[in-house]
Amino acid sequence: MQTVIRSSDFELTEALNSFIKEQASRTMKVCSNKVERLVVRLKDTNDPQQEKECVVEVQLPNHATIVVSKKNANAYASIREALERASRTALRKLKKRRDRQYSHQM
Repeated sequence: MQTVIRSSDFELTEALNSFIKEQASRTMKVCSNKVERLVVRLKDTNDPQQEKECVVEVQLPNHATIVVSKKNANAYASIREALERASRTALRKLKKRRDRQYSHQM
Protein backbone atom coordinates (compact mmCIF):
# COMPACT_ATOMS: atom_id res chain seq x y z
CA MET A 1 0.00 0.00 0.00
CA GLN A 2 1.54 3.25 -1.13
CA THR A 3 0.73 6.05 1.33
CA VAL A 4 0.96 9.74 0.41
CA ILE A 5 0.50 12.48 3.01
CA ARG A 6 -0.12 16.10 2.02
CA SER A 7 -0.85 19.19 4.03
CA SER A 8 -1.90 22.67 2.99
CA ASP A 9 -2.43 25.74 5.10
CA PHE A 10 -0.54 24.37 8.12
CA GLU A 11 2.71 22.64 8.94
CA LEU A 12 2.86 18.87 8.88
CA THR A 13 4.85 18.17 12.04
CA GLU A 14 6.81 14.96 12.60
CA ALA A 15 4.32 14.00 15.35
CA LEU A 16 1.36 14.50 13.01
CA ASN A 17 3.11 12.63 10.20
CA SER A 18 3.88 9.69 12.53
CA PHE A 19 0.29 9.67 13.81
CA ILE A 20 -1.09 9.51 10.27
CA LYS A 21 1.21 6.63 9.31
CA GLU A 22 0.32 4.72 12.49
CA GLN A 23 -3.42 5.28 12.05
CA ALA A 24 -3.29 4.37 8.36
CA SER A 25 -1.43 1.16 9.16
CA ARG A 26 -3.85 0.25 11.97
CA THR A 27 -7.13 1.11 10.27
CA MET A 28 -6.25 -0.23 6.81
CA LYS A 29 -4.54 -3.37 8.14
CA VAL A 30 -7.28 -5.80 7.07
CA CYS A 31 -7.39 -4.55 3.46
CA SER A 32 -3.90 -3.05 3.00
CA ASN A 33 -2.88 -5.79 0.56
CA LYS A 34 -5.80 -4.75 -1.69
CA VAL A 35 -5.15 -0.98 -1.48
CA GLU A 36 -3.03 0.32 -4.34
CA ARG A 37 -2.71 3.85 -3.00
CA LEU A 38 -3.82 5.79 0.06
CA VAL A 39 -3.72 9.60 -0.01
CA VAL A 40 -4.27 11.61 3.16
CA ARG A 41 -4.78 15.36 2.70
CA LEU A 42 -4.99 17.84 5.56
CA LYS A 43 -6.16 21.41 5.34
CA ASP A 44 -7.26 24.27 7.53
CA THR A 45 -10.85 25.25 6.72
CA ASN A 46 -10.73 28.56 8.62
CA ASP A 47 -13.99 27.57 10.32
CA PRO A 48 -13.61 28.04 14.10
CA GLN A 49 -16.00 25.16 14.85
CA GLN A 50 -14.43 22.63 12.49
CA GLU A 51 -11.00 24.01 11.76
CA LYS A 52 -9.15 20.96 10.36
CA GLU A 53 -10.31 18.78 7.48
CA CYS A 54 -8.89 15.40 6.55
CA VAL A 55 -9.64 13.98 3.12
CA VAL A 56 -8.70 10.34 2.54
CA GLU A 57 -8.59 8.79 -0.93
CA VAL A 58 -8.38 5.02 -1.27
CA GLN A 59 -7.57 3.48 -4.64
CA LEU A 60 -8.57 -0.17 -4.97
CA PRO A 61 -7.88 -2.19 -8.12
CA ASN A 62 -10.83 -2.13 -10.55
CA HIS A 63 -12.88 0.23 -8.34
CA ALA A 64 -13.63 3.91 -8.41
CA THR A 65 -11.53 5.91 -5.94
CA ILE A 66 -13.10 6.11 -2.48
CA VAL A 67 -13.04 9.65 -1.08
CA VAL A 68 -13.92 10.35 2.55
CA SER A 69 -13.79 13.74 4.24
CA LYS A 70 -14.07 14.55 7.95
CA LYS A 71 -13.85 17.90 9.72
CA ASN A 72 -13.07 18.51 13.36
CA ALA A 73 -11.52 21.23 15.50
CA ASN A 74 -8.87 18.65 16.42
CA ALA A 75 -6.65 17.54 13.51
CA TYR A 76 -5.95 14.16 15.14
CA ALA A 77 -9.67 13.45 15.52
CA SER A 78 -10.42 14.35 11.89
CA ILE A 79 -7.59 12.04 10.74
CA ARG A 80 -8.75 9.14 12.89
CA GLU A 81 -12.41 9.51 11.85
CA ALA A 82 -11.62 9.83 8.13
CA LEU A 83 -9.28 6.82 8.09
CA GLU A 84 -11.73 4.65 10.03
CA ARG A 85 -14.57 5.53 7.66
CA ALA A 86 -12.38 5.00 4.59
CA SER A 87 -11.39 1.58 5.89
CA ARG A 88 -15.00 0.54 6.50
CA THR A 89 -16.00 1.75 3.04
CA ALA A 90 -13.11 -0.09 1.35
CA LEU A 91 -13.95 -3.32 3.18
CA ARG A 92 -17.61 -3.02 2.19
CA LYS A 93 -16.70 -2.51 -1.49
CA LEU A 94 -14.28 -5.44 -1.44
CA LYS A 95 -16.90 -7.66 0.20
CA LYS A 96 -19.51 -6.72 -2.43
CA ARG A 97 -17.07 -7.58 -5.20
CA ARG A 98 -16.18 -10.90 -3.54
CA ASP A 99 -19.88 -11.75 -3.02
CA ARG A 100 -20.67 -10.94 -6.67
CA GLN A 101 -17.79 -13.08 -7.92
CA TYR A 102 -18.86 -15.95 -5.66
CA SER A 103 -22.49 -15.79 -6.84
CA HIS A 104 -21.40 -15.81 -10.50
CA GLN A 105 -19.31 -18.93 -9.93
CA MET A 106 -22.27 -20.92 -8.66
